[in-house]
Amino acid sequence: MEQEAADLNDLYAAHSVYLNKSMYYLTRNREEAADLVQEAFLRLCLQDSLPHNPKSWLSQTGYRLFIDKWRRTKRVSFLPIDYYTVSSQTTPEQAVLDMEFERLVYQLLLRFKPRMRTALYLRIYKQFSYEEIASLLDCSENTVKSYIRRGRAQLSKWL
Repeated sequence: MEQEAADLNDLYAAHSVYLNKSMYYLTRNREEAADLVQEAFLRLCLQDSLPHNPKSWLSQTGYRLFIDKWRRTKRVSFLPIDYYTVSSQTTPEQAVLDMEFERLVYQLLLRFKPRMRTALYLRIYKQFSYEEIASLLDCSENTVKSYIRRGRAQLSKWL
């Protein structure tokens, strides 16, 4: 047990600086890099035996931890493009801006392929359910969901 602890201490002393630099290169944040290094060494401690090439094992584990963290924190920000009615509290300036925005969205919808355009139009403006759109387009409900998700993401990029 003491021998394993000494081996882990030696591995930490030998590879922590390199691993910290490589994690910092990926995250561009010192605290996140330190957290990833700590997690990689924690995973090393949980192994039954030490790997034959600990530097590459730690690098690969750190990279995989980074990818997992990046996937969890990655957020797709959609602009709220929902059909709404103009309220009585809306100023004339806001109403003009809303109309210009709606016109821009409509022009951007014309860039899409017909099936995706139809799915987006029916969902955003006509408030159809996924099931109704799927039956109109003669495709699966999951395909419609993919069309709408990809279309909204593309609209967000264009806007």
